[in-house]
Amino acid sequence: MTPLDKDLQKLLRLCAKKLDAIDAEWAIGGATAMAAHGYERQTKDIDLFVADDAREELIEHLTSKGVAVTHIMPPAHYIARPPKTKDLDKRLDLLFPALGVESLGLMAARRHTIDGHELPIMPIEHVVALKLQTDPIFDRDRYAKDAQDLQELRARGLIEPHRVRVVLEDVSDQAALDRLHSLLSLDHDIPTPRLRLR
Repeated sequence: MTPLDKDLQKLLRLCAKKLDAIDAEWAIGGATAMAAHGYERQTKDIDLFVADDAREELIEHLTSKGVAVTHIMPPAHYIARPPKTKDLDKRLDLLFPALGVESLGLMAARRHTIDGHELPIMPIEHVVALKLQTDPIFDRDRYAKDAQDLQELRARGLIEPHRVRVVLEDVSDQAALDRLHSLLSLDHDIPTPRLRLR
């Protein structure tokens, strides 16, 4: 995996240290998670999913360290930028999910080594399920980018469609299940695993 930008590394470590100290549920998602699972694409941001009960404490900690935290869609989405950065695309997206694929991904996260640090990474099936929840009617550009990522992940053998299906069935998202079939060019029924842990 290509090393993360040094400023983002520092900011991520600042968050990680605090979140681990308060025993919060958290995980890295998005392109950084895909890279940890074996598919890299260029990105300047890191998606950090955090259980909502740690939101206030994390934001207070960051601001006390001089990190600017911007409200995008409170209470679910904030942006933290490394101090003194001029590149507005270089940021941590702080995402505090309600119940759904994101919260399931938090609970299923496993630690991987990134830049010499053990960090919780969202499972690839949850990352894929989130991409499948993008509605092309409301966000055509993101949908096109997500579709390309999904095709690359599938071509490299990095996702198992039946695992993604289980995640989407758990949140009862039929539209995303339909996109799973069409975007991954599946022309047959995907077998559901016999055992489903809850």
